[in-house]
Amino acid sequence: MAYGPYGLRQRDTEFDGLDDRNRHHQHLRSSHLRRAVFERLGDDHQGRSPHRVTLADLTNNPKQVDLLSLASTTCLLNNLTLGQTTGLPPGKYQQIRLILLANDATGATPSPNACGSGGFNCVVPNGGSPQTLNLSSQAQTGLKIPPGQIAGGGIDLMAGQSADINIDFDACRSILRQGNGRYRLKPTLHAGEVALNQNTLSGRVVDSTTTNPIPGAVVSLEQVVNNVDRVQMSALTASDGTFFFCPLPPGNYDVVVTGMTGTTTYNATVTLQVPVGTALGDIGLIPEGTGTTTPGTINGMVTSTTAANLATSTDVTLFALQQATAPGGSAVTVTIPLFAGSTAFPLATDGVAVCPAATAATDCANYALLVPGSNPRAGTFNSAGTSYSTPSGNAAYSIEADATKSDGTADCSSPTVTITTDNATPANPLAVGPGGTVTAATITFTGCI
Repeated sequence: MAYGPYGLRQRDTEFDGLDDRNRHHQHLRSSHLRRAVFERLGDDHQGRSPHRVTLADLTNNPKQVDLLSLASTTCLLNNLTLGQTTGLPPGKYQQIRLILLANDATGATPSPNACGSGGFNCVVPNGGSPQTLNLSSQAQTGLKIPPGQIAGGGIDLMAGQSADINIDFDACRSILRQGNGRYRLKPTLHAGEVALNQNTLSGRVVDSTTTNPIPGAVVSLEQVVNNVDRVQMSALTASDGTFFFCPLPPGNYDVVVTGMTGTTTYNATVTLQVPVGTALGDIGLIPEGTGTTTPGTINGMVTSTTAANLATSTDVTLFALQQATAPGGSAVTVTIPLFAGSTAFPLATDGVAVCPAATAATDCANYALLVPGSNPRAGTFNSAGTSYSTPSGNAAYSIEADATKSDGTADCSSPTVTITTDNATPANPLAVGPGGTVTAATITFTGCI
């Protein structure tokens, strides 16, 4: 897949009324975007069969755009604004259409509506109230940016690549004040490609047995900090199993993926040393057994006291760590993404929790971590094909607890505590299998503020 964060840059934020330039200035207040459609050449690359690809379909949730209040007009159509996660197929895109919501739309409409009751597209005269901005065909066929209005005649996207473009909206020439005093949109737009980006990382998560996509899998990009792979960025896969990160700082990342569906839990798969700009393709996750499988559960307790051995509340974040060893490589300690249903962090120790019992001298909190029940499948990235180790169980874990404040200062005398055993006597290594449950040794913080 190819991906593109796209920008809208308006050239004019103010434009003169056509009939009384000295007394009125009209401001484009808002329009409502319903769809963003890109058209590319057909598979034969002869231009005979253009394909229309919808980047974002907001039919059920139209997006209101107030050009004058945008903190930055360079990110209107980026992934975060429109919730786009799957990107565009590779190809040369020769036309862009931005389809607006009709002023008399009866389906899904935005709320609140900055245009009032007169429609969903409007302008605001200086010192006046919103006036309906009448549309021609923009609600049916969209605001069109054809090849002649795209620098270079089109935008080429390769697999795993992204592109930044500017859509230049000339407000002064696009808003007409008619003889009857009403306003009409006659858009003048141009698009120019700013840059083709290599600061991306993409792929697709699939079941290694069936090759079916795994939606909702957790993908974490990690880098080594203090001898442990720490999460730098994380996302869920889309309904087709794809994921995409952009923009990324230069460097290599370890890609750690966990997945769970309604019937199947998968082991973690770790791809080490993946350079930015890589399209990973399919990442296969191995089911943790046949039939219905459930995650392993690590239960435990955290306690906290002051330097005077008095109870005190502390915010704690826990991380599940495992060793990942690629064929021919050495072990790397990675952070394993937790499954949904795990305790939310930060977790506050307090005096009312049942842990089994908070006392005057100790505050505490319980936690539950839902994790894969096997050791990670790991491989070092190779553009010619990555070879992975075979996962094994039971899964050996260590739990790292962090009581560092948001400003980076320590909240306790030892702000980080790591445990590697269960709470049995004698203690055993902390391990759990698919569907199993283990209780970890108590995590104890002292000297807390």
